Amino acid sequence: HVLQKCINTMQPESLQFIVDEISKQEGLVAQTARHRYGCRIIQHLLKVCPASQVSKIAESVLEEADTLACHAFGNYAVQHVVRFGSPEHRYRLTRVIERNITSIAKTVVGGPVIKAIIMHAAPEDRVWVARAAAQNAQAMLALAKSRLGYPCAMLILETISAREMERVSTALAEHLEELRASKFGLEVAQLLAGEC
Repeated sequence: HVLQKCINTMQPESLQFIVDEISKQEGLVAQTARHRYGCRIIQHLLKVCPASQVSKIAESVLEEADTLACHAFGNYAVQHVVRFGSPEHRYRLTRVIERNITSIAKTVVGGPVIKAIIMHAAPEDRVWVARAAAQNAQAMLALAKSRLGYPCAMLILETISAREMERVSTALAEHLEELRASKFGLEVAQLLAGEC
């Protein structure tokens, strides 16, 4: 809590000692990102410091982005890199998420990570990530049925073209009743069936 208070009250240049300590030891950034309270330190640093100052932290998050994106606390560090990182970090992170879309979508915390990418990445990258998810029926089904995933599924369907939407609808046609029976999947099923 003390470090969080320091980060929130001090000037970014005065926080360099925290950045240096966290990035000094290999694996410490990822370990901190996975910690209940440590993840907040990473988030605050990524938010308040210039991207150039926290570049080493962002690089460390990128090295383990595929596993951090699926972690209960680590996913927040991934989301903050895409929101506050440099364009290069955003691009590289987007490629990692795109390549691992299936495994990420099937986790409880995968939806918010994918949603953050679609909302904050470069416009052309948003479409690529949305398409990657839309082309995988199991990923879409998992997202649509989960509390944290269904807003992401809705955003994916809003991002892709009408033609791609038809493909998703066809791929998930056999699962429409399953979606309708799900508290969260109902909205997705209605959108796919053209009821919205």
